[in-house]
Amino acid sequence: MLEVNNLTKKFGENAAVNNVHFKVEEGTILGILGRNGAGKSTIFRIILSIIEQDCGTVIYNNSSINNSVSDTIGYLPEEGSLMLSYTVIEQCLYYGTLKSLNENFIKKEVIRWLKRFNILQYMNTKLKDLSKGNRQKIQFIISVLHNPKLIILDEPFSGLDPISLEELKQVVLELKQQGKIIIFSSHRMDHVQMLCDDILILEKGNQVIYGNLNDIINSYSIKNIIVKADISDEIIKRLKSIEKVVSVKKIDKEKFNIKLESIESLNKIMEILKDINIVDFSVNSVNLNDIFLDKVGKYYEDE
Repeated sequence: MLEVNNLTKKFGENAAVNNVHFKVEEGTILGILGRNGAGKSTIFRIILSIIEQDCGTVIYNNSSINNSVSDTIGYLPEEGSLMLSYTVIEQCLYYGTLKSLNENFIKKEVIRWLKRFNILQYMNTKLKDLSKGNRQKIQFIISVLHNPKLIILDEPFSGLDPISLEELKQVVLELKQQGKIIIFSSHRMDHVQMLCDDILILEKGNQVIYGNLNDIINSYSIKNIIVKADISDEIIKRLKSIEKVVSVKKIDKEKFNIKLESIESLNKIMEILKDINIVDFSVNSVNLNDIFLDKVGKYYEDE
């Protein structure tokens, strides 16, 4: 298990990470979300012992994390670290030997992974001649070549076409089933909602939401009502005055999104809309994107 407690890191007067805590069990996936500069990469670098925290602890398998366990961690950085003049096999051999792997073992594993991603034909191709998506696959292969127990993936789906994206998602789920501890960051809420057991949302280094993804979604009160109708400004004003109505926003010419803190307000909304010609009406449960925008959006308003 990986356990992070009261993690804080400052650069000058700026707190890149402020009192963050979470844990990830074997065979589970934690998704870390946040805008650029929210503190995701700083957390990863602390876990990887690249930088030191100012306070707090990072406990991995009941011990403080340090360089002695680096060979059990796999890391896919958001910014690629490939040497483009190398061939695929040369690059994998280079990184594999840094993890103290035997050359024959590296070659066998590289072939196995290249077959898994349907790119075996590129084994002797220079990285500069590969597409961005195939470079991302090679970067992923390098991060798991040594069979790590803890895997950190920073924007792993960047640059992938839909087919390659599905391939990688399946691989990530397979690694989860093998009992790996997986942490990944993404700007794509649909990827996080599909793959993750737990989520951590950061804003300006602060932890704004953390917990089981399904529990958070189920407990979150805001609902979306989509109404397709010609709604006047006066009716919009009346809808906004209803208690527990968060917002009324125009989506397009005749479609509106009404956000509620409680579904109990629905009867009052229907009373106001009863004399309007409604083309379509639906109530949608909140999704992860709604939660992210709601929580992070509150910070935007304070700026």
